[in-house]
Amino acid sequence: MTPPAPEPSGVGRARYDGLDLFRPLSIFGVVLIHFPRVFDLASEPVFGVLIRLRDCAFPIVVLTSFFVVTRSLLANPDRTFGQFASRRLLRLAVPCAIWSALYWLMWEVAGPVGRGAPGQWPPPSLALTGYGHLWFLQFLFVGSLVAYPAVRAVMHRTRAAGPAAGVWAAACATAAGGYWMWGQPFLTAHLVPALGEQAGLSLRVAVGQSIAYAKYPILGIGAALVADVIGNLYRRPAFRAATLVVAAAACAVHVAALAPTYSRVFYSMTVFVALLRPWPPGALDWLRPAARYSYPIYILHPAVAQAVVGAFASLLAAPSIPGLIAGSIAVFALSGAAAFVLRTLAPTEWFLPIVPVPVVRVRAGMR
Repeated sequence: MTPPAPEPSGVGRARYDGLDLFRPLSIFGVVLIHFPRVFDLASEPVFGVLIRLRDCAFPIVVLTSFFVVTRSLLANPDRTFGQFASRRLLRLAVPCAIWSALYWLMWEVAGPVGRGAPGQWPPPSLALTGYGHLWFLQFLFVGSLVAYPAVRAVMHRTRAAGPAAGVWAAACATAAGGYWMWGQPFLTAHLVPALGEQAGLSLRVAVGQSIAYAKYPILGIGAALVADVIGNLYRRPAFRAATLVVAAAACAVHVAALAPTYSRVFYSMTVFVALLRPWPPGALDWLRPAARYSYPIYILHPAVAQAVVGAFASLLAAPSIPGLIAGSIAVFALSGAAAFVLRTLAPTEWFLPIVPVPVVRVRAGMR
């Protein structure tokens, strides 16, 4: 059966269902790599394949975030920088600060005190980076503020849906490629060592990870500029088939570890483009609750994983691939349940921001 031809996406299109489909899967991929005791399996060949298979997860989270931000800016040309920044501050920077404080209290104060050791004061840099994995929220916040003037500059020079959009998208791809080939190695070789061991762990993690992922916001912005072109190409069955074939081939090359350092970017981008394909209205509604709670799951999962390991230490004494997957599923599900409870008790964006993923209603008589 031939899939229905997609309607033109338009600058104002609010949702890309394929990205919603992948959002919870991406966060599960993050949970999988962060799950405690995971490195006990590093020598297992199957573990290497599993980890390379999920290597596109976090890049696609970053790509999706900046793709959606750019599309939102294009659809709301009257939004001022102050309005945009205040919204991002509420949804990203404030939760980052709150949960950084809570994680520090849990693991650097309550934990040591409970073992009879003195608690530690947080380093000043913690206010700039977020605790541990929370660097990502700060990365999104700062990156979106940088993206705002860049997108506005493009909008002032050309219509986002016009022919020149492809030129700007190509410029984004060129800039990302230049950074990937020269900027990233330079910063990794010089900036990260310059921090020294005296720098806090969270600062070193934030700087190192930001350097590694800085190319993806540029690529996400570029993809957003030509989203209408991609949407029109998806009208063609040959293009729909080609995106799947190319994504599968990129996955196979990356999983085979022929050149994982370089193939990860191509793997992530081909899967991302494949996810932009249109879906029938309502087809992915069953995934929307998990998509809405993807950010809270990301925020909570390290604490939940620690609790799971503590509760089932005897069962986790001999790690295995099935055990790793089962434990990661448990952490993901429990993190979602905890997020739902906390969000119900405190239904505010500044505490646990949820992704706005509305259910698409299918009108009666439509197929």
